[in-house]
Amino acid sequence: MPGKPIEAQLHADIEAAGGWETIWDRVANGETQTAIAEGFGISQGFLSRVIHLDQARVRAFREAKRRYAVTLVERTGELVKHIKENRDAIAKVREQASHARWEASKWDRELFGEDKGDVNVNVLNIAQWHIDALRHRIVEASPPLAEALQDRAASTAVPIGDAITAAPPALPESATSEGTDCQGCRTT
Repeated sequence: MPGKPIEAQLHADIEAAGGWETIWDRVANGETQTAIAEGFGISQGFLSRVIHLDQARVRAFREAKRRYAVTLVERTGELVKHIKENRDAIAKVREQASHARWEASKWDRELFGEDKGDVNVNVLNIAQWHIDALRHRIVEASPPLAEALQDRAASTAVPIGDAITAAPPALPESATSEGTDCQGCRTT
């Protein structure tokens, strides 16, 4: 790797130490990236960047962290079993166990994560309900309304020939009598 002497040296050091599998075993046993990087004389950030340059290494690192989650839970179980019976020691181990449970749930959600159950989300859209109600109402009202309109059209229909010569329809009696206006009120 010309131009990347530190990265080339790191790869050579890792191969000399047993390869990436040895690194993954160290991670699975609980050694941090910081401690591993210090062993090679580099920063944790540089080691993380080199790991993330290759997707196969990222997958292997995450799998090692999943194995570490099991190790962490087992170690915590042993710690709880062998606790001294005094109030301060119990409080300390309780906090350590809580942190270990939290960390294990982050590295292996499937095995140690909280089961949140099924989430059922109902989003109410009032406007959509209103439109659906109107459509339903129109659909229900349509057949009788349509029949009523057809009946009225049939009773008032005038053939075209008769429409030209026919007299206009008569006004109601109250509108034609003298002394009243069109609404039946007396004007005199």
